[in-house]
Amino acid sequence: MIEGINFITDEKGHQKGIILDLPVLKKHKIKASEVIEALSGLQQLIDNAEHDSKEAGNWGSAKETLKNLHP
Repeated sequence: MIEGINFITDEKGHQKGIILDLPVLKKHKIKASEVIEALSGLQQLIDNAEHDSKEAGNWGSAKETLKNLHP
């Protein structure tokens, strides 16, 4: 996989998200076409994604959780 493309997984190892680290992509002079090619299986990842039965949180609750991690 290309430097600067990171997959987020849950505690069970299921892929839940993708982070594109733009500064890393720039540092390694990776072109958008390379990123698109590296993500060519994205539709399959989307199709295989497991949906959580619990309701997703919102950004406000995520910020509060993060703030409470490091007082």
